[in-house]
Amino acid sequence: MKKYILGILALILVFTFTSCDDTPVVFDNVNGQEAIQFVETSLNVTVPAEGIMVTLPVSVTTVSTAARSFTVVEDESSTAIPGSFSLGSVSIPAGSYDGSLEVTLNTTGLADGLLYGLVVNLVAPEGGATFNDQATINYNKEVICNDVVVTINTDFYGEETRWEITDNTGAIVVEVDFNTYPRGYATYTYDINLPDGCYTFTIYDTYCDGQQSARAGGYSVNCSILTHASGTSTFDDNDGCFESTDFAINVKNCL
Repeated sequence: MKKYILGILALILVFTFTSCDDTPVVFDNVNGQEAIQFVETSLNVTVPAEGIMVTLPVSVTTVSTAARSFTVVEDESSTAIPGSFSLGSVSIPAGSYDGSLEVTLNTTGLADGLLYGLVVNLVAPEGGATFNDQATINYNKEVICNDVVVTINTDFYGEETRWEITDNTGAIVVEVDFNTYPRGYATYTYDINLPDGCYTFTIYDTYCDGQQSARAGGYSVNCSILTHASGTSTFDDNDGCFESTDFAINVKNCL
């Protein structure tokens, strides 16, 4: 991070002016002009239900024996939802060039699938200056969804279709067996509540040509704005007469 401080110092020295008697003005990193900047000007965050605190690193050109704080304000171009964030101040520990801005984010007022941008500006200290003085935190609500909707569009030979959802132990959670659907094109939907965990959706065809006929069928597994599985079911005997998709419900990793 010191390279950013050196960059600022170099910039200031380049623009250092000389007096009428050509005596150079030497930058004083203790008593000289304070100049602050965001070290990172962009951050992308997904906000969980319990909220999250993020930090933006900041640097300053001077050091002090006392801790310092600097003000930040929301820019008018910000699309952040009021109540979904809380701005702190920039804190610089005593004896340091480096500090940070802490921002707390929560899901108040946030809609599923939308991206918000919190744009903040550094305020120059009295007699001081700013560089890279604007930063943006792009954030969205983490989608928590357990109510899955399975949609099956049968082809003309609906009786050839079978599907199931299994958990990570291989146990069948829900299934529809062969000969359940009558012959003819139709759409079937199922509302299924799945606990948090890892799952697999598998669809089979007894004739091994997928859901194909004059009008192809298909399937989807959705939860809110999330699509966990979907297809037009063009699998055949080269695919083992089935199509399978792993998906997760509110967990980060499924091994």
